[in-house]
Amino acid sequence: MHFSLPVFALCLIAPLAAEERATKGVDLTLVPERGTIAAGETVTVALKIHHQPHFHTYWQNPGVAGVPTTLDWQLPAGFTAGPVQWPAPEKTFMATHPVHGYERDVMLLVDITAPAQLPAGPVELKAKAAWMACADGCYPGKKSLSVTLGTGVAGVVDAASAAEFAKARAELPQPLQGWKAELVSAAGGAKIQLHLTPEASGPAKLEGLYFFSSDGQVSSDQPQQVTRNGDGSVDLTAVRSEYSPKGGKTLPGVLMTTTSFSAGGPAYASISPAYATGKDDSSADEKDTASTAPSAAPKECDCEKP
Repeated sequence: MHFSLPVFALCLIAPLAAEERATKGVDLTLVPERGTIAAGETVTVALKIHHQPHFHTYWQNPGVAGVPTTLDWQLPAGFTAGPVQWPAPEKTFMATHPVHGYERDVMLLVDITAPAQLPAGPVELKAKAAWMACADGCYPGKKSLSVTLGTGVAGVVDAASAAEFAKARAELPQPLQGWKAELVSAAGGAKIQLHLTPEASGPAKLEGLYFFSSDGQVSSDQPQQVTRNGDGSVDLTAVRSEYSPKGGKTLPGVLMTTTSFSAGGPAYASISPAYATGKDDSSADEKDTASTAPSAAPKECDCEKP
């Protein structure tokens, strides 16, 4: 049996329909960085995900299979929640399908801001988490979580919590340093070419270079070719996914290396270079499509049904 939709869309059906039940493959808890919050203050709350052996969950753009973890907040009046701050992803597999997610334990950070006036007494922050955990099969899950914060005074972070949240923030991709990233391909072309030029602080060589596309322009099953040039620059070329969003002006995502981008720096960085201007996108499509094999057909979702 074959489908005409990408696997990630098919798998989305299962967790949305699933009744809340015991988790399989993961343990999830909601933890605040501080135990109290003052009027107008922002406190960071984390969805802490512990993966049991051989299981993984998914990044914001899983690729050809999987569903990203979501949080649906139910907050007291006047409180607001920011977006999920995604840690650097990993390459993993759903069965034989290459995907983007997490095998390591991670914390998904969210900033919660209190209103200018707070009610007396503690406040309860509630969220419904939904996720897909995969190993030999895929298991959608949903769970209601909550934390209670005291109000009226600014919170104090204890040493254990400070270390845990510092580690989580260190896993958030920061803007690229040591290298300059430029797109030399046109928007809409069948191939995407990223040109990396080293700056004075950059290492002489990047090993294991890989790009995680946050908006699906490059999928997890698309080939990525790395070419090293005589001037020290590097080109990364990828095939555009057949499910790529249309009309994009930039290429947002996370660039990763097995070395580092700057001396003592991280092995991952966020980038969002703009597409080259002054090129005819339609002609680029025709030229690239003629020389590029079509993307692999969508694969069935090996998901446990609710």
